Amino acid sequence: MYGVIDFSLIDTMPGGFGPFAPPAGWQGDYRQFLKARFDGDIGARQQIAVVGRILLRKIEGRPSEFLGPNAVEAKEFALSVWLSKRK
Repeated sequence: MYGVIDFSLIDTMPGGFGPFAPPAGWQGDYRQFLKARFDGDIGARQQIAVVGRILLRKIEGRPSEFLGPNAVEAKEFALSVWLSKRK
């Protein structure tokens, strides 16, 4: 269903591709958007969790690069998936 996924580039642009990208023309609270996508789409949840795990473990090779207006929030959200489990 999702095909080959490149976790090295994370797109946060509205209308972009992947679980971090809102639909074209979207406006609103980005963190709420990600939370709704994480809770409502198992494929998106898995991809977000994988990106968070890559960031957390600092896996060797090219790290994930976040692009777009919501890059900081996307990275923080992906990390929070794992950091909240450690408390």
